[in-house]
Amino acid sequence: MKIARILNLVALFAMLVSALVVYRIKYQATYQAEEVERLERQIAREREDINALGALWAQLDRPDRIQMLAEKHLGLTYADPRQNVTADQLPRRAPKVDQIADIMASLGGDDKPLAAEPDDPIARTIKAMGLAVPTKEDRADRTLKALGIGTSGTEQ
Repeated sequence: MKIARILNLVALFAMLVSALVVYRIKYQATYQAEEVERLERQIAREREDINALGALWAQLDRPDRIQMLAEKHLGLTYADPRQNVTADQLPRRAPKVDQIADIMASLGGDDKPLAAEPDDPIARTIKAMGLAVPTKEDRADRTLKALGIGTSGTEQ
């Protein structure tokens, strides 16, 4: 008989625990359903606001309204055909100044070319375009000479 009582108590305890679990699940399900409804109402309000803002934007973005505001606040006028000018009447650009060349010229130095005359027609074209680069030895010699040091073997 003692075992039957223990089994009854265990069964009663299990029934109470399962009742509490079912109650908790039901409560959570109800809460989740209410949360879904609240979010759906919020989404509907946001959609209404978006539609209202779209209508307001369409009203504010009308070309005739923008033109009226531009004329009122910016003082803009229509283009006059007499405003056209020819290319000769436009001011000329200032000539480009090569500051590095000016600095090198101020350092002094001889007028010898930095590199030998190229025999290759492509190299001549590159040099004529001003893209030629002096060789490493020529640059070192000119730098040493500009500093008054002289080149190897020719110091005086």
